[in-house]
Amino acid sequence: MPSGVIAIPGGVVSIGAGEMLEWKFDFERVKYKNPSEKMLNHFVLLWQGRPKNVLAFAERWGPLQINREGDPVDSLSGSEPLAAWTFLSRRAYAVWRIAKDLDAGRGGTVEDWALLSTPYDKPVPSADGFYGFPNHTRWEYDERTRWSGYRNAAEYGKATIASELTAWLQRYPVRFSVKWDPRLSWHLEINYRGRMLSAIALQLVLSVANIEDLSICSGCGKPYIRARQRKPNAGQSNFCPACVQERKPQRDAERRYRGNRIEARRLAVEGLPIVDIANKLSRTPSTVRRWIAKGK
Repeated sequence: MPSGVIAIPGGVVSIGAGEMLEWKFDFERVKYKNPSEKMLNHFVLLWQGRPKNVLAFAERWGPLQINREGDPVDSLSGSEPLAAWTFLSRRAYAVWRIAKDLDAGRGGTVEDWALLSTPYDKPVPSADGFYGFPNHTRWEYDERTRWSGYRNAAEYGKATIASELTAWLQRYPVRFSVKWDPRLSWHLEINYRGRMLSAIALQLVLSVANIEDLSICSGCGKPYIRARQRKPNAGQSNFCPACVQERKPQRDAERRYRGNRIEARRLAVEGLPIVDIANKLSRTPSTVRRWIAKGK
């Protein structure tokens, strides 16, 4: 199994009887993909959509690969409840929202906390209802909070989210190894064992914890440890040592340069003033004027 990728079964993925998503590996069509940074964004909103949205996501990024109880399975085919997709998507969304609320000095909504826990004075739901995830009893509204060793409900809430993120990584583990060679220096290799949920778990942890030192390479899509340097601007490409060695940053810059020249000439033909074209492409008017002149 290549490092840093998840496996897309390639076989038929469909919704069968009993609201079950059915999938099968086809080794002549199986694909290995680097998880996109947008994958988590799409996953946490699946609970708001319809079964066809889950189907489209599974076809693009792979199935959950769990059984009815939520336990990971190693098999060449399987079926999993759509209810599990809804629960895990909504739970991940709740974790992310609660964490952001706590960082902003808010306590998180009752609706979000209900996906992680039940009030301390209510019956505990069956383990099946949480698909193997822990039920974080809500002590933050009870005097027992002070017994936990935390000074207030906000601290207890953050500790609860930390415990929840640990549960994601334990349930859907990710493996790392660090390698060094004279050409590439240090680089990090990651192994999801082909599982989409392992990639989701890691992305959720990185998002909630605001970890910036682990970056996603714009060239190969793999995570790497970014050296201590200025963080790239929003939308700016960044590359791992392996891609730098292969001159991918230069090729990327050349591709963007050619694209800007073509776009400048197209906008000029449409009658847009040179100053406006320069502003749109973040270039100087003299550069745009030179591009247009060479295109005539």
